[in-house]
Amino acid sequence: MLRCHFDRATVSGEISQKIIRLHILVIALITLFGCSRDHHDHPELTTGQELFDYHCAECHGKDGTGRIVDLIPANILTKKSQREIIAFITSGTKHDRSMPIFKTMPEREAGRIAYHLFDLRNRYDSAGRKEKKFKELLLEP
Repeated sequence: MLRCHFDRATVSGEISQKIIRLHILVIALITLFGCSRDHHDHPELTTGQELFDYHCAECHGKDGTGRIVDLIPANILTKKSQREIIAFITSGTKHDRSMPIFKTMPEREAGRIAYHLFDLRNRYDSAGRKEKKFKELLLEP
């Protein structure tokens, strides 16, 4: 009769390391590809907020304040005009930024997102001190 001895701590440790590696891989893939939703066949998304939540909130946050730890700027603090925001979303070159370019996004959709950014900024500016998040916000370059 053949008996196998396994050190449970070793097996458990190896499994834990594999699970940790898998989680790191998943997080890395989400970070690399999660913000590049350049799919626009979504007739149920009509408002600027819905479009922002679908295309932008994963990286910039639902409130548009970004993530300073990941060097993602608070896009609610942009100095760009609506026309400049639309151009930034839909065109440009990848070498001058880390945000994906949404080349197939219709201008009307990008315009609704830009309008929602201004709405988020107005809400942020009018919020009381207690309602604002107390965190550093990264300004866009």
